[in-house]
Amino acid sequence: MIDDPYPSDWRELQEGVCRLFGEIGLSAQTEKVLTTPRGVVEVDVYAVDEASVDRIQYIVECKNWSTAIPKTVVHAFATVMAETGANIGFIVSQQGLQSGAELYTNSTNIIGMTYLELQQRYLQLWWSRFFCPYVGDVADDLRQYIEPVNNFRERKVELLANDAKERFLALQERHAAFGMSMSLLNAGRLMQIGMFPSAKQKLLTEPPNFQPFRMALEHLYPNYPWTAQTFRELLGEIEANVMTATREFNSVFGRNIFMDEDGPPTLTRSGKRVA
Repeated sequence: MIDDPYPSDWRELQEGVCRLFGEIGLSAQTEKVLTTPRGVVEVDVYAVDEASVDRIQYIVECKNWSTAIPKTVVHAFATVMAETGANIGFIVSQQGLQSGAELYTNSTNIIGMTYLELQQRYLQLWWSRFFCPYVGDVADDLRQYIEPVNNFRERKVELLANDAKERFLALQERHAAFGMSMSLLNAGRLMQIGMFPSAKQKLLTEPPNFQPFRMALEHLYPNYPWTAQTFRELLGEIEANVMTATREFNSVFGRNIFMDEDGPPTLTRSGKRVA
């Protein structure tokens, strides 16, 4: 799962749905006010697929209730869908819809599901469009420090004192496997120009099951802390570990050698500085 499927309150659920839609490439916002023939209505989450020819519109009703959603809620939501012209509507809740409500949606463009089911529905897109590119971008400087051939880096290494060179080589040995593995998560981008055979494309685009994936990280890289219970928590741990390793390399040279001397600081996609 991407996030905790049982958020503490409705606002956390609403923000989680909006964040998910944004991360898979939609333009999304919470508490959007829309105009209808009978006035205005505020919807919990509104999202648009700007890349689609017809700008597909999504509306989401978030109900963080401990009981299944009744038909009356679906009826009211159907009116909103009809009057706003939205293409797809989701009612996202903890327990899904009651049987009568579920039956009613069969002939509509409304889908009722739990927050976990919504995450599962979009997990593959989230993995390929957000998780892998995010990790690959975060690990880019670390990759340049540990990749086998980097002429620019080697020229900088030659300028180091002997003890600093030894520190650098020790860091390479410590972080090489982890750094290359993380940077290669972004290799899916290269598939568009045919740099990976089809047999490997599946590995780069389909998300693994969470627990086996985290256990593999624990087994392969036991020197890094792994306590995450969701993919998002794991993303944070990977980022923190990559940043720590990158800073260790930076300290050998006194700076990040992959930045211009007078250029801006290197930032991760979450806005954190690697200095």
